[in-house]
Amino acid sequence: MAKTNTGLVAYAKAQVGLPYWYGTYGQKANASLYSSKKKQYPSYYTADDFKSQYGKRVHDCIGLIKGYLWSDSATATPTYKSSQDKNAAGMYAAADKDAKGKISTFPKTAGLLVFRGTSVTKITHVGVYGGDGYVYEAKGHAYGVVKTAYKASDWNYWAQCPYITDDTVAASTDSSTAGSNSSAVTEKTAADKAKSYNKSLAGTYKITANLYMRNGAGQSKASMIVLPKGTSVKNYGYYTAVSGVKWLYVQVTYNNVKYTGFCCGSYLKKQ
Repeated sequence: MAKTNTGLVAYAKAQVGLPYWYGTYGQKANASLYSSKKKQYPSYYTADDFKSQYGKRVHDCIGLIKGYLWSDSATATPTYKSSQDKNAAGMYAAADKDAKGKISTFPKTAGLLVFRGTSVTKITHVGVYGGDGYVYEAKGHAYGVVKTAYKASDWNYWAQCPYITDDTVAASTDSSTAGSNSSAVTEKTAADKAKSYNKSLAGTYKITANLYMRNGAGQSKASMIVLPKGTSVKNYGYYTAVSGVKWLYVQVTYNNVKYTGFCCGSYLKKQ
């Protein structure tokens, strides 16, 4: 079963109200799991209400994401996958470099992960942004899985989960074919302008991974739209270099909106 942003949101919403057990990822709570986890993480298993939660599906914060990745449904038994077994900091580190950043650049796309931590190596908590102004998170044993209002001050970083596909935008239309519906097309253009020109760069490119078009060159710039892997974009030779990486100034039409902005050249393959 394909794993997607919208699927992750649906899974997280379905877990609201269920218990938090440290070190779990969607298993059914029982005496055996309790004994195993208490032995493994004794300081997290001091409350007196664990037995009353037997029979319920349980997660910790990163386990909410792994429970989705490793389960066929919101109630199915998860199958452990060592290749995806990351803690919150590890999940952020595994995300594509152009699909994560400080919370000041958060594009508020449904299914993105939000993180709390003093640095990218000291991330201590993760939640799932629902796209509706709320975060779904396994907050702690005293809270369980909860729905909380999103506040940028509560989070420090964001990322696209590296093991799922962002399906929050439909397949984009190549701007060269948009003329048949041009009367309905509106335009959104990046705030920054390209600083350099090289005629040899001009042409059509395909995106090699889910990619953010940004208001300027560089990961610190705000996102305009998430473009799915395989989308075609056009460049007319304009770009801006940041730390030796060319950010191409490209155009694409999606849902009757013509976007012009910057995409990292590392994820663009010329056709």
